[in-house]
Amino acid sequence: MPRRLILIVGLVGLQALALIVVLGITYWASQDVLLRFAENLTARIARDATAYTEDFLDPADDAAQLSQRLLEAGVVAPDDRETLSRYLFDLLKTRDNFDGAYFGFANGDFVYVSRDASEPRAAFRLKTITAAPDREVALSWHTERFRQVSGREEPEDDYDPRDRPWYRAALDADDVSWTPPYIFFSSQRPGVTVSMPVDDPLTGGVLGAVGVDIGIESLSTFLEGLEISPNGSAAIVSDSGDIVAHSEEDFVAEAGADGTVRFNTVEGAADPLLTRAAASIPGGLDGLFAGEIRVSRFRANGEAWLAAVQRLRLERTPWTVVTWLPESDILEPLHQVRSTALWVALAALVATALLGLLYGKVLMRRD
Repeated sequence: MPRRLILIVGLVGLQALALIVVLGITYWASQDVLLRFAENLTARIARDATAYTEDFLDPADDAAQLSQRLLEAGVVAPDDRETLSRYLFDLLKTRDNFDGAYFGFANGDFVYVSRDASEPRAAFRLKTITAAPDREVALSWHTERFRQVSGREEPEDDYDPRDRPWYRAALDADDVSWTPPYIFFSSQRPGVTVSMPVDDPLTGGVLGAVGVDIGIESLSTFLEGLEISPNGSAAIVSDSGDIVAHSEEDFVAEAGADGTVRFNTVEGAADPLLTRAAASIPGGLDGLFAGEIRVSRFRANGEAWLAAVQRLRLERTPWTVVTWLPESDILEPLHQVRSTALWVALAALVATALLGLLYGKVLMRRD
């Protein structure tokens, strides 16, 4: 073989080898970059969901504290039941996720305004309890403007606000108190209650406690609309393991054989992917401190998945946001771009090799 042809073939071979080495290094280096990008994106989604959840809960704190100040200052007189009822109604109108607002008196009296459209033309229900001298329980339904449309007495109702966890917790803490998530008795919807004690500034005694029910179904609606990935999901889990919210709301709670609605748990069989995602976190969900984010990988359904968790920053609600998605949802589009680049580089290699050989033949003919 002529020396010039050998030289040209050698140069083309060296070019091909250099291109293969560069492409190989680029491939493996980009793989690590893509995986880090996927982890960071998953963590960002968890942060976004956590920030929204905290913003969702903050107004309830403000509402409870404002109500305490107004009641203790006498701006809203507890003994004026009509004014108190109207104030609680106005409080509900400020936020769509407020399900109910109420004041429980130290003597057992109770004033409770809740969302209730069970009666024609009604949007709210008012429940009042007068404990003495004769116990009376009255229910009335009201329009959007709080005009009464119907009402009745409930002599069999034995509800006592002083026996409820939200009332006892407020007095025990002598500050803002939050209940764990539970199913509201009247609406059978998941929620939490924030409450505060109300003192009599003249006597120093306890007037009672004010409470606000927060429906947390809106959190599931938010998670459902969260742009995680085509096959990604998110959930919010309480410290007891209950699923507080989920991208698919049906996973949150279910009715038992007796008709009682109960929360599903993260360790149950409701959503196996959530169970696997939570189990993959180093140290488990219980080992997280407030505001901490952890990212992990796990395998399910024959493919690799990413999971990210973050604990809410405030201890009032020790909940954890969990997000999970298949790595392919993030990496597949990037892999396609990288594959296209590899094919273009290969085409360029073949083209330059052919041109080099053609050039070599032309030189040989001139010789």
